[in-house]
Amino acid sequence: MAFPTSVFFIPFVVFFLIMLVDLVFNVVEGFTADLDIFDLDNIPGAGLLLPQVLSKVPLMVALCVSCFIATVISFYSAQVNNNLFSGVANLLIDLVSIPIVAYLSLAISALLLKPLAPLFDRKKAFAQVDYIGLKARVHSNVVNKERGEVVVLHQGNEFLLDVMLQDESTIQYGEEVVIVFKDDTSNRYVVAKA
Repeated sequence: MAFPTSVFFIPFVVFFLIMLVDLVFNVVEGFTADLDIFDLDNIPGAGLLLPQVLSKVPLMVALCVSCFIATVISFYSAQVNNNLFSGVANLLIDLVSIPIVAYLSLAISALLLKPLAPLFDRKKAFAQVDYIGLKARVHSNVVNKERGEVVVLHQGNEFLLDVMLQDESTIQYGEEVVIVFKDDTSNRYVVAKA
């Protein structure tokens, strides 16, 4: 492998191996869970470091794709340079091409990763469902003041919720109930017979 190509290929292999190990063992998030070092949204001038799209995908994915694209561009540019130039001129052109290839690879990887950016948006990762006022079916044997479970059908999805009653009555399996409110102290929903 030629000189400028190995500059990008070795980091590509390292980032790819880190991604594979992280896929299985979740290593990177475990080490960096409490650190804000890798939060590129809060760093002043973060747009200058990485294109806007690359700061929205995981850092290892962005670096791995960028290094792969840089490896391919660097390989073909080195082939052209070796055919056209020789000696010191070839070395100088290879040195000058490294930052140019790095910038081009960042721009190209930003274009390629743009469709994946919404998948990694943390604000849209978990849907919040408001269960209050919805009808549900009792899933446990009985619902009373201490315990109970209901199944809520919301937009084609079934949700199993822990519920309780406010009074001393009981509701049996299969009956329909309405979710009245959420009790924050017990983290359960209060239901009433429909």
